[in-house]
Amino acid sequence: MSTAPKNAALTGFTPADTALLYVDYVTGLDNLMTTIPGKQYRNNIAAFAKFSGLFGMPTGVLGEESPYYGSFLPEIKALIDAGARTFQSRSTPTGYTAELAEWLRQTGRTKVLIGGISIDNCTLHTSLDLLRNGYDVFVVVDVSSTNSKMAEDAAIMRLVQAGAVPVSWLNALTELGTDFAGPHGKGMMQIIQTHWPASTVGVVDDTTPDGHGMQLPA
Repeated sequence: MSTAPKNAALTGFTPADTALLYVDYVTGLDNLMTTIPGKQYRNNIAAFAKFSGLFGMPTGVLGEESPYYGSFLPEIKALIDAGARTFQSRSTPTGYTAELAEWLRQTGRTKVLIGGISIDNCTLHTSLDLLRNGYDVFVVVDVSSTNSKMAEDAAIMRLVQAGAVPVSWLNALTELGTDFAGPHGKGMMQIIQTHWPASTVGVVDDTTPDGHGMQLPA
């Protein structure tokens, strides 16, 4: 029997024990995010936004629409229209308000998969408060940009030091789905086919044996 200590990076997360949080994905801020190229960044957010519908997980959306902040990105607005819980009124960088804390408590989930704008401010502070309150936190770093590579690196370093686990949208997707032959397999593959090539930088070569790329399960 293994005696390795348990930690969040090893125990991971499932659709049954995890809530989704989308932080401040509004049009007034997304153009300021420069550490990930714009088209790639929006592609990654679109992929991440599809997790909620595919896995049926409790979903919270933080942020507000205003003349300054603009409107929610279309992919995030679709989550709100589909019934995601919204947390729009706050005066703090952290989104861990009393309202959010109560919602999470009611979900019964002990883990949070989070991404948002920006990784060195609201996403960082919300994640730290989640950790302080006993949640395992997984930060989707390739949907959580900012305007300085140095600031981004510092934020990720602090998150790791605090106990959060950095993940990408792709490895989060496949960890939640677990098996391409399982009930979420077709949905996972559709997201991957649509968004994974566009999440890279530069030319993408098809190196699969038949030259037709990844195909949906039969």
